[in-house]
Amino acid sequence: MKIGIIGGTGFYEIEGKEIEVETNYGNIIVFHFVKHDRDIFFIPRHGKKHIPAHMVNYHANIEAMKRIGIDVIFAISTVGSMKKEIKPFSLFIPSDFIDFTKRKTTFFDEEAIHIDMSEPFCPVARKILLNKAKIYGKAYEGIYAATEGPRLETKAEINMLRNFAHVVGMTLVPEVILAREAGICYSSLCIVSNYAAGLQKFSIEEIKKINEEMKPIVFKIIEECIKDVSEKRECKCRYAPHEGKI
Repeated sequence: MKIGIIGGTGFYEIEGKEIEVETNYGNIIVFHFVKHDRDIFFIPRHGKKHIPAHMVNYHANIEAMKRIGIDVIFAISTVGSMKKEIKPFSLFIPSDFIDFTKRKTTFFDEEAIHIDMSEPFCPVARKILLNKAKIYGKAYEGIYAATEGPRLETKAEINMLRNFAHVVGMTLVPEVILAREAGICYSSLCIVSNYAAGLQKFSIEEIKKINEEMKPIVFKIIEECIKDVSEKRECKCRYAPHEGKI
């Protein structure tokens, strides 16, 4: 069992052997370590210098995970809440998403492969993540609205989006889609670091502080998930690319 972790804002470094993986989209630095007798491979999504969400090399990151032979990915990110009851310092595990980005969202430019996204997240990995998150804090599940960035959303945009989704962020898409195209189980753990525009204003420093305070909790949750993931993949995520082929 090989487990991938994709770290979001503030999750840039982790102890482990640094290896370079060659992909069709460029070379990616991956950190390898062993935890609970599992091979763990960590990629800092934004790199050490924190490139913005719209410039992240999502294709290279996921292809690197595929080449390594990753079975399941636990991705970490931060989001803004669009619901008053989902407060900062909460945890959010997406069950679905709406894509408002303008990004390339596929590996398949030469083949007619239509990936089923009716269940975009691995049901097994997502359930483990949700159950563990509930132990360590207030955890919610729901719909993630993905926006392009790097600018934050306007009040009018949030007023529209909050009718259809619970949180807003910039990094879930195309990551979740590409993972599904690669046949890798994927689930996402989001830190609610602020309220979205028009609900309550948070400064960048306040958001950073929330992320730092939530870091130890997030690492505990991911560690518990690493222990609980079954060696046998009980879902059908690995078959998604084949089922979508015309």
